[in-house]
Amino acid sequence: MSKLLRYGLIVAALAALRVGAQPDDVQLARARWEAAALEAYTYGYNKFCDCHRETPPETVVTVSDGLVVSVHHVHADSAREVPAREGSLDLYWTIDDLFSLIESATTRNAVVRARFDDELGYPTMLFIDYDATLIGDEIDLRLTRLEKRVR
Repeated sequence: MSKLLRYGLIVAALAALRVGAQPDDVQLARARWEAAALEAYTYGYNKFCDCHRETPPETVVTVSDGLVVSVHHVHADSAREVPAREGSLDLYWTIDDLFSLIESATTRNAVVRARFDDELGYPTMLFIDYDATLIGDEIDLRLTRLEKRVR
């Protein structure tokens, strides 16, 4: 058996393992998040993908009353903030949206791994692979910050 074939079989076997977010963990984390009752917050995340393997930009999302109100990106090689394209705010997630994403993925039999903040319950890491046989359908996020805001 060739090295490449052996590597492919190992990757497929690892992908088949359903290791990660258990429904009870997600429900407990969501309950902590809802109990925190933040009406306004800003959070940041890095989204890892083939286009930004090593140094993805930080996406900073501001949410008020459950709606995304502003988004900007900070590239790793610059402190300059780049606003999201006008009219694109509906493409970004609130923390509640991240919980919905996790819950939806678990019902679709996707590989889901998530970690949650011990105090406020929000996801601090999220990995979803909807189809282990496809490349590029994954969502891989690492939250970098969460700041409570006063409206």
